[in-house]
Amino acid sequence: MSAPLAVVTGATGFVGSHIVDELLRRGARVRCIVRRTSSMRWLEGKPIETVVASLDDTAKLAAAVEGADWIVHAAGLTSARRPSEFHEANVVGTERMIRAALTAGSTLRRFLFISSQAASGPSRDGMAVTEAHPPRPVSAYGESKLRAEELVFQMRGRLPVCSIRPPGVYGPRDESFLKVFVALKRHVQPVLRAGGKFSLVHAEDLARACCLALEDDRAIGEIFFVCEPDATDYETMGRLAKRAMGTWAVRFEPPGWLLTVGALAGEAVAALTARPAFLSRQKIREITAGDWICTSGKIRSRLGWTPQIPLEAGLAGTAAWYREAGWV
Repeated sequence: MSAPLAVVTGATGFVGSHIVDELLRRGARVRCIVRRTSSMRWLEGKPIETVVASLDDTAKLAAAVEGADWIVHAAGLTSARRPSEFHEANVVGTERMIRAALTAGSTLRRFLFISSQAASGPSRDGMAVTEAHPPRPVSAYGESKLRAEELVFQMRGRLPVCSIRPPGVYGPRDESFLKVFVALKRHVQPVLRAGGKFSLVHAEDLARACCLALEDDRAIGEIFFVCEPDATDYETMGRLAKRAMGTWAVRFEPPGWLLTVGALAGEAVAALTARPAFLSRQKIREITAGDWICTSGKIRSRLGWTPQIPLEAGLAGTAAWYREAGWV
């Protein structure tokens, strides 16, 4: 029998490229749907097949998923200049991938949607959010991921669907948490919300969870949070990241007004450059909405997922990768 064929969108991105690596490690054949403008730096030299197509090219998408055993839809926007961009990329793009999946044929065993903790919203009264809690997104990004997730599960009777909601994802190749390490190199430890707690997961542990969800039929029709640790905070992460960087840093908690000024400035620059702002009022709304902690108990008990990279080791490995790559 031939190895299963996995079709992956978003494969050129941080999370998607780690999913591709894990699929290859497990012996799968991998076909990546990539945009013409996508950088292939994380896929170069790997034994994959590529199909150049955008998410609005329905004919090419249908051809790309033909004969697929697994479809991993990891493509999407995490930052945008306006809510309509989130809707077009995350909701409409997912709808088009669903339509393509319906043409994949009888070989299709899983349609895995990579959602986000943002779809569920922040914690309630300091308690970890579970998959059973009603979603309560607080940003346009979170609303778009929730809407896309709802579209996926509307197909539950016609497609073998499942979804994973990762929290903050870190690890080699990531450019978001890179900013923390750059700040630490400059001896500044940023604390965006004093006492704020949040969940994290290393990209490689997330990729392993995705592959379990593809391989195990008990994942069909289910949503899973994937976290390790389930909860940490700015102080703990800062201490471990400083240790990983071998440096010292002065704690800096920006006041609310400074964050707002930074967000307005970022949005102004984004309007001029046509590039999304790193800090926006939507992002501040997420930061200040409360704790962002969830629990991975369901995927641990249902699928037997066991994370292999604890936070301290993960941050140390990430810092080492950044140094080797010349990013810090």
